[in-house]
Amino acid sequence: MWSRRALLKSIAGSSIMTATLGTAGGLPSVAWADDELLDFRKGAKQLQLHFNENSAGMSPRALAAAKNAMDSAHNRYPDAAISALRQAIADKEGVSTSSVALGNGSTEILYMAVAATAQQGATIIDATPTFGEVRSFGKRLGMPLQIVPVRPDFTTDIENMKAAAEKANGPVLINLCNPNNPTGTIIPASDLTAWITNAPLNHTFLIDEAYFDYAAAETVGYESMLPLVKSGRENLIISRTFSKVYGMAGLRVGYGIATEKTAKHIGDFTNIVNLNIVGASAALASLKDEVFYALSLKANQRAKSTLLAALNELGLDHVPSSTNFVLHRINSTVAAYKRRMLANGIQVGRRMTDEDGWNRISLGTPTEMLAFTDTLKAFRMREWV
Repeated sequence: MWSRRALLKSIAGSSIMTATLGTAGGLPSVAWADDELLDFRKGAKQLQLHFNENSAGMSPRALAAAKNAMDSAHNRYPDAAISALRQAIADKEGVSTSSVALGNGSTEILYMAVAATAQQGATIIDATPTFGEVRSFGKRLGMPLQIVPVRPDFTTDIENMKAAAEKANGPVLINLCNPNNPTGTIIPASDLTAWITNAPLNHTFLIDEAYFDYAAAETVGYESMLPLVKSGRENLIISRTFSKVYGMAGLRVGYGIATEKTAKHIGDFTNIVNLNIVGASAALASLKDEVFYALSLKANQRAKSTLLAALNELGLDHVPSSTNFVLHRINSTVAAYKRRMLANGIQVGRRMTDEDGWNRISLGTPTEMLAFTDTLKAFRMREWV
């Protein structure tokens, strides 16, 4: 009987081979040495810990609603479902329906904000590293860009971002991912509130709150900027998503909140119908499933505790995270670390920092994180981390 290792070695004809697990939901092809596969990871479950997805999936009620919509209304336009979702979001956030902009994922909300301010000739003020879609959209539209590195402790440098905005001497779009991706850090509510309330009205603030739910549940000093929208700040746009705590990344549902005037303005830069009936129905059901919401947060906290305990045990520095991912030291190049993890059926983050040797790991289920930390400890035994 051939072992998996012997078979792959025979196929490759050398000690370096290509492991191809590239079917839908599988791992990409990667070249790895045959001694990089750990014995206990042979045939183990593949772990996708690279895109900050919710490995637990979505609420059972949301799944049932999605299936029902697919079965009974797939041939109907989603207007009624979209209207119901908009109303439910408005009720949840305490705003009017006219203050809610829906998006095909929160990335569409980001695009809408970029497109609206591009018309004004705005300069984008962006941090690095951060979620890069705003910068990418802006480049496509020819917008000037000022990039401000995060501080040495990976927190967002709002003092230098403010200085850059003032130096731009005209309309600006200030992109703030809070909590930030990929660092996991927050901007204290008091600092952010003071900046927004004292900024000129031609300084538009785009606050990406994709990880709001995690931070609000566990981080002292973090608050949404939603109260400033309710107070009438027209130069403020908040984006949220159903991709994270609600586990709906594949269904692409997001939303923005702004004053009615601002929401209407950014709404001019999207399609008339940008959600489908399955996603809208699932999102609506998710908002009603408070039990799942609480369990999702609890599972994330348990997974994070497992990960942090292992990182501390191994002496691997990490950035305090208010999200469903952690940026941590790996004592290796990202390329080598990523290759070895792929050899063992685990996808981890790409390089996201100027300094090599840091990796962002997404939190899977508590069980998945036990499997990951066991692998990480085995890596230490081989002096790979």
